[in-house]
Amino acid sequence: MRPTVLEKINPFIKVVTILVCGILMALTSSWKLNLAVLIAALLALLLLSDCKLSSLVKTFVPVILLAGAVFVSGMSYGKSAAQSASIYDVASMDSALLLSTRILAYVGMGMVFALSTDQKEFIMSLMHQAHVKPKFAYGVLAAVNLIPTLRREWDEVNLAYRARKKRTGLLPIGPLFNTLVNGIRWSENVAMAMESKGFDGDGSRTFAITTRVRAGDICFAVLCIGLMAAGMICL
Repeated sequence: MRPTVLEKINPFIKVVTILVCGILMALTSSWKLNLAVLIAALLALLLLSDCKLSSLVKTFVPVILLAGAVFVSGMSYGKSAAQSASIYDVASMDSALLLSTRILAYVGMGMVFALSTDQKEFIMSLMHQAHVKPKFAYGVLAAVNLIPTLRREWDEVNLAYRARKKRTGLLPIGPLFNTLVNGIRWSENVAMAMESKGFDGDGSRTFAITTRVRAGDICFAVLCIGLMAAGMICL
């Protein structure tokens, strides 16, 4: 499968651009800008990546519930004392909209990075563009890959407990302890495998994947940051 437009962007440039846009958005107090950022993020995922609408809906359902709770809380605790209990002032409405839409905007920007970035390419870009030592970069990659391993171990341990008809209760100390022990054992095996291959992270080495900063990456960063700055002025 050919990479999409967002997948072609250098991961380090992408994450720096998103962080800068997030900082700029934090300096404003416009819920209209938050909505504009959210819409732009959703359109980018739908049009410039292979992300499906169903995946976005499933991801945004809990986020929308959280944003709705924040909106209701902002409206409930921001009522004007001079008005009746059923009427809300404009200031509380703007504050509630600002908080709730900001959650959606930040999640949208995060999803642009998460759903369009390969883990290995991101780690490689950290080494090549951010000059992170391979020792730490590969450590991060190993930790990320440990998460699905821990989940698989958790399922297997719970299945073993159910097969022996052992109750785990609300706080399953036994399965949790076994899962952590297996995770530590897995991490030790990875460390020994790296040492046995002579990997110390200090010497010069070749890479199977090499990431570079191209003109399109710079244009992406300038365009996104420029649009965010224009939105801060206009909205």
